[in-house]
Amino acid sequence: MTAASLRPGLPMLTILRRNRRLLDRALRVAFVVVLVLFTIFRPVPAGDAHAYWVVDLANPYTRPIATTDAFTYPPPAALFFSVLGHLPFPVFEAIWTLLIGFALLWLTGPFALLFLVIPVVASDLYLGNIHVLLGAAVVGSLRRPGLWAIPLLTKPTVGVGLLWFVARGEWRRLATAIGVTAVISVIAFVLAPGLWKAWIDYVLATGVSPDVGSAYWVPIPLLVRLPAAALVVIWGARTNRPWTLPVAAMLGLPVLWLVGLAMLTAAFAVSAWSPLRTQAQAWAAQRRP
Repeated sequence: MTAASLRPGLPMLTILRRNRRLLDRALRVAFVVVLVLFTIFRPVPAGDAHAYWVVDLANPYTRPIATTDAFTYPPPAALFFSVLGHLPFPVFEAIWTLLIGFALLWLTGPFALLFLVIPVVASDLYLGNIHVLLGAAVVGSLRRPGLWAIPLLTKPTVGVGLLWFVARGEWRRLATAIGVTAVISVIAFVLAPGLWKAWIDYVLATGVSPDVGSAYWVPIPLLVRLPAAALVVIWGARTNRPWTLPVAAMLGLPVLWLVGLAMLTAAFAVSAWSPLRTQAQAWAAQRRP
């Protein structure tokens, strides 16, 4: 008599595991189908994506925040999007939508369809904003710290999350994150030196409490959110809770738009319920000086 025959529940467990894997794959495929259909039959243009596509390097910082086609990101982002702006907008929009969608799938796995029901997540995909992509970069930075260049060169105050490395004494990772960002910034300065002054002037004119008009946002000032974000990420770093990193990064957004809450998909990605939990915990546990 074999050991397996003494454990009648074993075949059932094997079947359940196989069925769970099949369900996981089916849900992922279903999400991709929905994503592709949405990309093809999008009901209206992605307004935020259009602001990225239409950026004019000659004078990118002319429109007030929260107005149509306003561009607020630092010069490296302006240069990046100006290159993509040579594509026809429908092509850029489709590529951008698929990129956001696959980032969401990476973060949430088989739960991606459920996350599409959440208005702030759906709005990020609908508008073509970058919050899901920022969340993916923050999670990915646990393994590849150079990915911090993406949030730092779009929404710099999100860099409060770098305190994760400081609190853990991971100086090499911190140096990598800052170094990659600095190299890209220098290249941008060489290519378009006047853009940095234009952006700084724009930020100073906008101030820390910008007029957002009728846009939907969480009315908590940045000067309140930043200290809270620092406390959250330092506590999380000390206690090895990687979900605190994207939460702190979200709190550090220059303006916490309601759609900015979509960054919490990244907190889910490193939670106990996520398919990424094993990898994320391993990445977070690898302390490197």
